[in-house]
Amino acid sequence: MLKGITNFVSRYLYAAMSCIYLFAAGFLFVRNRLLIYKISSHFGYPEVNIPVVDPASIIPLKNLEDSPVQVLEPIGRDGNVSAVELFIINLFIKAMNPVKIFEMGTFDGRTTLNMARNSADHARIWTIDLPRERLDSTKLPIVPLDRQFIDKPSSGTCFAGREEEKKITQLYGDTATYDFSPFFSSMDLVFIDASHSYEYVLNDSRIALKLLKDKKGVIIWHDYMMWEGVTRALKELYSTEPEFKDIRHIEGTSLACLVRGWG
Repeated sequence: MLKGITNFVSRYLYAAMSCIYLFAAGFLFVRNRLLIYKISSHFGYPEVNIPVVDPASIIPLKNLEDSPVQVLEPIGRDGNVSAVELFIINLFIKAMNPVKIFEMGTFDGRTTLNMARNSADHARIWTIDLPRERLDSTKLPIVPLDRQFIDKPSSGTCFAGREEEKKITQLYGDTATYDFSPFFSSMDLVFIDASHSYEYVLNDSRIALKLLKDKKGVIIWHDYMMWEGVTRALKELYSTEPEFKDIRHIEGTSLACLVRGWG
């Protein structure tokens, strides 16, 4: 009994001193800000919820009457979008008919392949991936589970050698340091499915907005409400930055989207 009380008092004092540090200076570090986020949620801090929408309410399906969606490689693997999500992304491509598309996070290129198949013959897609040799030298932190998606022999294996590859330009680099300026204000659609860390999602989202032509077009994110970093970053953007106030969560999926000046 006495030992149990002693252990509790010791842990209590340690936790109290840790809290003093956390709120005095520890909040300056990302991993500690996440802890503050969890503490506030635990004690009932009201959560921000991005509105949920039916895909039919934001994608003009009437534009698809004469142009059916094609889904290639419907069976995915860990790290891919689901078959339903792939279909919805393809719906965006068919309905919007983007000429220039930018993808952050190639992985095996399954989504890239589908965007290429469903886009116009003259459309172009640029897709960027972090090469495995940069795995331990990224500017921003990555979450440990992301390593398995980065540490691979090559990117874009799903579209390599296929007819759709002629539309695709493979880029390599760290999105936190890559020079995107040649692509600014030129893209019709941006798909974000790269690092799932809070810091990278914020970075990639802000870059994506700069990539849109006159800040008009569509940004689509994958893994909202699936990865903590993605969810926290998108909720923060939605609630604090006016440019992202129209983010919507697509019902029944882990996709979020921002539609600006289209539809």
